Amino acid sequence: MRWTKVVALAAAGTLSLAACGGGSPSDNKKSNSSSGGAGSSSSSSAPADAALDPNAKGPAPEISGAKKGGNLTISYSNVPETFDPTRAFYQDTNAILGQLVLRSLTTYRVTDKGSQLVPDLATDLGKQSSDGLTWTFTLKDGMKYSDGSVIKAADVVYAIKRSFAVKELPDGPSYAQSYLKGGETYKGPFTDKSDFQGATAKDDKTVEIHLAKKWPTFPYYAAFSQVSPIPEAKDTKDKYGDNPLAEGPYMFDKYVKGQSLTLKKNPNWDAASDPARHQYVDSYTFNFGTDVKPTQTAILASNGPDATTLNWDPFDSTLLTKINQQKDQTVTGADPCVSYFNMDTRKIPLAVRKAVAVAYPFDQIRKAGGVTTLSYAPATSYMAPQIPGFTKYAPVNGMTGEGTGDPAKAKQMLKDAGKENFELSWYYSQDNPEAVKQNQARKTAFEAAGFKVKDVGIPKADARKHRAETDGKVNTLTGPAGWCYDWPSGDAWYPNLFTSAVQLTGQSVGFLGAGSDADYKSIDADINRIVALPVEQQGAEWTKLDEKLAKDVVPAVPTSYGKANYMFGKQVHNVVNDPNRGMPDLAQVWVG
Repeated sequence: MRWTKVVALAAAGTLSLAACGGGSPSDNKKSNSSSGGAGSSSSSSAPADAALDPNAKGPAPEISGAKKGGNLTISYSNVPETFDPTRAFYQDTNAILGQLVLRSLTTYRVTDKGSQLVPDLATDLGKQSSDGLTWTFTLKDGMKYSDGSVIKAADVVYAIKRSFAVKELPDGPSYAQSYLKGGETYKGPFTDKSDFQGATAKDDKTVEIHLAKKWPTFPYYAAFSQVSPIPEAKDTKDKYGDNPLAEGPYMFDKYVKGQSLTLKKNPNWDAASDPARHQYVDSYTFNFGTDVKPTQTAILASNGPDATTLNWDPFDSTLLTKINQQKDQTVTGADPCVSYFNMDTRKIPLAVRKAVAVAYPFDQIRKAGGVTTLSYAPATSYMAPQIPGFTKYAPVNGMTGEGTGDPAKAKQMLKDAGKENFELSWYYSQDNPEAVKQNQARKTAFEAAGFKVKDVGIPKADARKHRAETDGKVNTLTGPAGWCYDWPSGDAWYPNLFTSAVQLTGQSVGFLGAGSDADYKSIDADINRIVALPVEQQGAEWTKLDEKLAKDVVPAVPTSYGKANYMFGKQVHNVVNDPNRGMPDLAQVWVG
């Protein structure tokens, strides 16, 4: 139950962590197991699981000792591109929207015992028809938006329709296009006036989802912001993300794009109906694009407002001594992400991609970025290895996730392929000190391996926009720099990253499809075959597919399995890691 795409620090210098929102552990988060929280009652790390609790009711259980009031500041190095619910698919934007501002049909409740999917706006986790092709949800009574208007089933249907407007609102998840009836041809409500077959409102409270093929994990998708209701009459299209209507405990107060966001209490939130969220603090202040080391240094000192500040960037290696001395101000734990060095298979031949993998300077990039082992484990597969049924295989093509690469071997591979001095190009954030250092380490290593390098500096505020490019202006580090599972199953991984259907969505790993040198039709067929299998049979087949991709396609170099890192001031309490999101559960933090 993960819902994020990530952007890599190693690549662009903007930390994800920020969903479904890679490249080095600085942008991504995922690990093989949960590691314990740092020893205080104010911090904890929940064990990873994916339980369902269809009978959960509101209000959410009170947190022992929690106090109300105050402001929680969250300062971190990433810069969100948008808060539009349809486009939200990064870990940070999903945490802010999904935990604080929006509600959906279902959501996650996180405790120190784990993470469970629970009903949110709906009365239960949905009812599936006997043929598996219809899901029905009933809305709870009396649900309202922040402006006092009533939430209706038609608003949920409109939000789902809106998620098909990928031209106008790119970067969102592509599950609906694959599974919902008519999804392959419907283009969204702005330009497509044909009847939408994928969802209907039977009345003001009943939503029906109509599928082209069975989707047994749909209740997990029903927690996405793409299923959060939007009244059609209040849709301001590309401006909607500047101040989306709230259903959750908080609403937008002031948003300065690229800089900051302040949330205030939503007076129309119904605590009695919400099994997962609290309204402890009076307000939240998010500061975007802050430098990691100064932010974390100030938090450890906890003077003034720094005492009520939280940061979710990976720990800076130069602060480890202080961090070990002040463990009650940190949490480390599992998360669901894998980061990649993504390559465009339309632009870079297979032989060259294999040479890139052999030359990849894992250790140099991590050292340059100050990355510690608290923030990552070496990755050797494209999927997170904790997915049930998945088995790690022996690394292929030099993709060990660690080491300094083999430049001499890579140079010979280029010569043998007749591709000497092949040009690699990428973007990096020129105003992010860590990104600049990592860029130089990457550039130096690839030039030593016989490549020509074209590194293009951009402002970190534009990093996500450039990552979403699909026109091949650069040939590496576009598309997702990593991925976090949206729920613990391969159908939340491979269809979104490796099918030809997602080639131009901004979330393709390798841009497999037309123009690619890869046998993408075979890969499409494999993925379609596996998703049709019973869930308990899929794990072993995903393992085979993952190894095939690594051995015969090499659309990216897996670099790191992430780990969640949180640091917080001495007046911040109850920071609990959600291992399936790789983010803290913001709605249960309190200050005082």
